[in-house]
Amino acid sequence: MVKLEKVNQEKVVFLVNPKAGKLSIKQKKKVISKIHSNKKPDIIFTKTSEESSSLARYYMKRKALVIACGGDGMINLIAQQAIETSSIIGILPFGRGNDFARSLGINSMKKAIKNLKGDKVSNCRYLNLQFSNSKKIALTCAGVGLLSEAAYRATKIPLLKGSLLYALSALICFINLKNHCYSLTVNGKTKKQEALILAGAASPYTGGGMFIAPDANKKKNELNLLFANGLNRLSAVKLLLKVFSGSHIKHPSVSNTHTKSFQIDTNSTNKWSTIVSGDGEYLGELPVKISLGTKPLKLLI
Repeated sequence: MVKLEKVNQEKVVFLVNPKAGKLSIKQKKKVISKIHSNKKPDIIFTKTSEESSSLARYYMKRKALVIACGGDGMINLIAQQAIETSSIIGILPFGRGNDFARSLGINSMKKAIKNLKGDKVSNCRYLNLQFSNSKKIALTCAGVGLLSEAAYRATKIPLLKGSLLYALSALICFINLKNHCYSLTVNGKTKKQEALILAGAASPYTGGGMFIAPDANKKKNELNLLFANGLNRLSAVKLLLKVFSGSHIKHPSVSNTHTKSFQIDTNSTNKWSTIVSGDGEYLGELPVKISLGTKPLKLLI
């Protein structure tokens, strides 16, 4: 963490996802009012992900401090613009999961508000994802298999939030459980891998509090690569339950290593096998190369 000489708080813009989490628009405005009570910052409730990205870039180019107010998906969009423009951002975790904030130790709204009143900046870890025709980032973890399918299904389940939401979504996946065959390339070597889960992590949490990668920060310049070999339904359920405590990494079917990058592909025609998810959102389709981000992501924290 580095204390900068100056963090520009003269022009502050809050970009808010009105649908994130359980707080109403009125409640979200009330939280924001506690941060700059003596000023009138711009508060914009965005309608689409495209609008969030374009507005973030617009204000960053004009040296404004942009605060991402939403879940991991919303923060992801604004963080990507911050990386590209070398800007500083702040976050208000209004989402249902808030795994990125949790990984940074922001476990309450009170702490989030305190961070935004300060002037300390941290360079945060994240993942780069290179698809055939696009580039994305992930702030927490990204991959394929059961957790990717569960993340996609979770976006369709209303009301619930946090780890309960993702656990329910994962259990739904078990009804038609499939272990998919992937081609995993690490350090130039490719092998066929039948896997229940295959993911890279830059931080410990995913799925609304699931402790998916306890060793995510173990190596500064490498990401955490995890995969679970193909399992039957009962074994898969038992493994899922261990994810909440992080004890799943000791399971004999789980591989827990570190690497600078890896690539995933598949010949499977199953629609769930090709979906790549990260930060609780759909990011793209296989093949994908995942590596640790190198450009700074500067966060007010």
